[in-house]
Amino acid sequence: MTGIDHAARTAELEAEEARLAFDRFDFAEAWAIGRRLVEAAPAPVAIRIQVADRVLFASALDGTSADNQVWLDLKSAAVRQFGHSTLWLHHRLRARGRTLAESPSIRTPMIDHGGGFPIRIGAQVVGIIGVSGLPHEDDHRLITSAIGAYRAERAG
Repeated sequence: MTGIDHAARTAELEAEEARLAFDRFDFAEAWAIGRRLVEAAPAPVAIRIQVADRVLFASALDGTSADNQVWLDLKSAAVRQFGHSTLWLHHRLRARGRTLAESPSIRTPMIDHGGGFPIRIGAQVVGIIGVSGLPHEDDHRLITSAIGAYRAERAG
């Protein structure tokens, strides 16, 4: 992807994460957002919503495979380690002229493709929403759109 200002995109993603933080997050939020993800998915995706290591919502739509679950694990590991979305990590590394493979301090298997998003209560990351199955920017956008729709509905 040429022509992208990765530093600017990183800043945009940080602002997006802050804007999409929650006041609280429990089974009701997980169910509502998970349902929106399933309904809005334009193609087969695997979805996982977890708080800490507890899965609150999971779905693997017809057409997904075990590979999608592996991708969800790798995306979750990246969000856990960096406290930001996997798309943020993707752009952050590229802004620094690096790739994940060129980061020797990272020993945990993970991936820097969009589709892993932090669940924040205030500034603290308490969980992860993961989507796998679309191009990585679309995985990310599916998550943020579902959170945005949920928040708009709650606001009335």
